Amino acid sequence: MITEKKVTLYFVRHGETQYNVEKRMQGFCDSPLTEKGISQAKSVGKGLSDINFIAAYSSDSQRVIDTAKYAIGKRDIPLTIDKRLKEMNFGVLEALVEEEIPALYGNVLETLFSLDLDACAPEGETYAQLFARTENAIDEIVKMHASEGGNILIFSHGVTIGNYIVQITKSSEFAVHENCSVSIVRYMNGQPQIEIIADTSFREKGGQCLTNG
Repeated sequence: MITEKKVTLYFVRHGETQYNVEKRMQGFCDSPLTEKGISQAKSVGKGLSDINFIAAYSSDSQRVIDTAKYAIGKRDIPLTIDKRLKEMNFGVLEALVEEEIPALYGNVLETLFSLDLDACAPEGETYAQLFARTENAIDEIVKMHASEGGNILIFSHGVTIGNYIVQITKSSEFAVHENCSVSIVRYMNGQPQIEIIADTSFREKGGQCLTNG
């Protein structure tokens, strides 16, 4: 893939949800944003408000769509829903409280979060499968905007964003992506360059601006 102009992707994890608060496994299953999550989404949108975005893409999970809409607000940024940006499928672990899982499935969480590309929850998907669909979506998005270049918002999920970055950088360390943290990846001539990983400064700056009026 040849990128004629620089395309910069701003990956944003969704805001806090009810399942996040309850510490439940949340992949394909969904739960609504909390009031804090809504505030986080508005804050990160405000923190990114001085950047010109030509497009935005979102996972088809409602928590992410809502985050995108709150973050974009009244800005004229077209939003496209893409199911390939969805969170990892956690199979039988979906919606279970994390501390209850060992009694039911042993050390499955330790195995799942080992970064083994073939690791997966029972009836779930592997990191390799997750990366394949994420990469497919991202490559398509970058190619679509290569002739014009510009900044693009990608609203997605913690494991999806983290796994994508780990795989393209061949890293052995998986960063923790807080709610509404931002990771920036620039693409030029098909080559990705990581600028920022799991940064919360946009959310924090935006929150201060909203608080101070």
